[in-house]
Amino acid sequence: MIEICFEEKNDAMHVYRQLLKRAELLYKETSVYLQEQKVVIHIPVCESNYIEKILLPVMVYFIVNVKQNEWIYTILKEKFFYEEQEECHQILHMAQEILKGRRKGVARELTRHTFESYIKSSLNNWLCDPLSFSFSSYVRFRLRTYREMVATLAEMAIDEYKLEQEYQMFIEMLRQQVRSRKSRLSCVHLIFDESFIFYDDKGRRLKQEKLVQYIDEDLLKQKDVYIDTKVIAPLLSISPKKIYLYTKEQDHNMIITLRNVFQERVQLHGLHEFERNVKNLKNKGNALDFLSF
Repeated sequence: MIEICFEEKNDAMHVYRQLLKRAELLYKETSVYLQEQKVVIHIPVCESNYIEKILLPVMVYFIVNVKQNEWIYTILKEKFFYEEQEECHQILHMAQEILKGRRKGVARELTRHTFESYIKSSLNNWLCDPLSFSFSSYVRFRLRTYREMVATLAEMAIDEYKLEQEYQMFIEMLRQQVRSRKSRLSCVHLIFDESFIFYDDKGRRLKQEKLVQYIDEDLLKQKDVYIDTKVIAPLLSISPKKIYLYTKEQDHNMIITLRNVFQERVQLHGLHEFERNVKNLKNKGNALDFLSF
């Protein structure tokens, strides 16, 4: 018999239901009971792999998917004094993004797999039949390192959340610049292949010295904000109605920023499409020159 005592009845209920759900087809001889805040499991000899196949995965899932978020939320409130529900929710979401490896430059060792493996290892070392234990004691004495990892995750999630807030404010400021400016060219063709190359609405290359002439000096005088002078500042100053962006790296940081700032004005293309599109522009321009002549 295995007894697990919880401090919260909801925790006992969650584990109880997950055990029943996982075992209903494969382990019909095993009996699981819910007694207030205690889960009791009777495992017959014929189903000795129940711990490995059912109990252990349920406990790992419960800790990583239920308790971990609760612990992070407690850290946010008690250590960092976050009170707003929406703000806490966004930081929790950021923590999940870190665990899934979706935040560039963040410590790679903080992954969902790492967390699950650590918990599984801690349970494997002593979970057996018979056994009676308190879940809170297990967490306190056997998951100390894991709790430290959760605290580190919370701090990183806060840092990433703050960076994201600053980024969104930066993007909104640039959008306001776009909305307030008249278009100086109907469109710009922009190639990104390790570096950026500009072409105007007639398919002519815009060299750096020409781009500098377009730049509005007031843009570069913005306080506490750095605006890239090679790509963003020229585009903001020209404020084209359409930006044809040719690249094979759609997830590059600058590409993402350009799409966020110029939104529906940006039209993505593969690198191979550039020559055809610019050739069509030049042919169209030659035809117009001939007609005007």
